[in-house]
Amino acid sequence: MKLSTSSLSIAGVVALAGLAQSQNVMTEVRISTRGIDEEYVEIQGVAGQSTDGLMICVVEGDPSGTGGGEGTLDDVYDLAGDTFSASFYTLGSSAASAAFPGLIDNDLFGNDLFENSSLTVYLLSVPDPLKRADISSMEGNDIRDPAGSMTTIFTTDPAITILDAVAIWDGDMGDVFFDGAPVFGPDGSFLPSGVLRDGGCPGDWCNDTFVNFEIDGVPNPPYADPTPKSVNPTTACMTTPSQGICPGGAGIGTPYCATNANSTGASGALSATGSVVVATNDVTLMASSLPNNAFGFFLASLDAGFVANPGGSEGNLCLGGSIGRYVGPGEIQNTGTTGEFQLAIDLTAVPQPTGFVSVAAGETWRFQAWHRDAVMGSATSNFTNGLEIDFQ
Repeated sequence: MKLSTSSLSIAGVVALAGLAQSQNVMTEVRISTRGIDEEYVEIQGVAGQSTDGLMICVVEGDPSGTGGGEGTLDDVYDLAGDTFSASFYTLGSSAASAAFPGLIDNDLFGNDLFENSSLTVYLLSVPDPLKRADISSMEGNDIRDPAGSMTTIFTTDPAITILDAVAIWDGDMGDVFFDGAPVFGPDGSFLPSGVLRDGGCPGDWCNDTFVNFEIDGVPNPPYADPTPKSVNPTTACMTTPSQGICPGGAGIGTPYCATNANSTGASGALSATGSVVVATNDVTLMASSLPNNAFGFFLASLDAGFVANPGGSEGNLCLGGSIGRYVGPGEIQNTGTTGEFQLAIDLTAVPQPTGFVSVAAGETWRFQAWHRDAVMGSATSNFTNGLEIDFQ
């Protein structure tokens, strides 16, 4: 595949650069309970972090949904103006606030936050307040892009980054879900009360254990009691790879840029471990949630960018300017049976089109992984998210 680049406007580049914030993911989503809905979404982050730029949005998956058919933007919740008081932040209904005293950070939107039908729930990063207002104005409208597809503007608009997405299914045939979000349910023939990550981050979403309809403190597999604003219990459930990239651990760098699902149904994830101190020369890149036995390699650039489906790829190129490829001896990798590959890179010899360059303290470098894939037997390719590292 030949990588092509195109120039973005200065405003577009600035918008993409502004997405480099602490990575957030959803860790528990509770949307359907008995009686008045005690609904909430739990987001993991860092204590003291601003919620500015974060949005929760819901897209209808039922062709005959109450507020509109499939692809309708049912709900928009702009979380701007608040902060994480701890490592979790919760958006909840008034009923949830009463049921979980002191554990719901934002109950300003009242009750009935979610329709009890098949839907896709998104956690978005939208730094530009004008763009957030634009998204809010689309509530009640079909936001598929292009019309009739399983892709929404959340993927195609470079000013929007999907930090995490999860879809919940009520079991009705013909329901659809969007932007490669993992799908969970039904619970028997019903919409699950909610879904949770096994043990929180870095665990993946349980696909055989749902959040209980009520809090009773009694073990009731395959259900788990809701635990807003605290780490989910480890349930030893079967899991499905998540779309959001868990923060913390020994990781370095900040993920950015929209991704498209690969043939596994998940979006490829790029992370890094080591040190941001240039002098230590200790950075390892890892690409995960990829197809098995697929070849791939890492890319590097000083510039962010956005090119949808370059060269016919199924993914998005998140780099701009001069882009180097790690395709030297031993650098082209294979995912094997684990669906991942990694490479310890030399900060004194980062490949660029004109040769190798050294990383300097104070520079910000962006990385991404490209990999081969196959869809319906046809060869194609895809990309992970971009990863931005501020070096010291």
